[in-house]
Amino acid sequence: MKRFTISIPDELKKEIDDFPDINWVQIARESIEKKLLLLEEFENFEKGREN
Repeated sequence: MKRFTISIPDELKKEIDDFPDINWVQIARESIEKKLLLLEEFENFEKGREN
């Protein structure tokens, strides 16, 4: 598995720290996966419109 680092504003980090029991890495991973699925669906939709 690969790793990458993101930067977030200090205020957002403070809010995240208010919920230490949340697995924020998992939340981020799931959010990225959902976004990729939406992008793939959009691309497929656009390809279908071209035909």
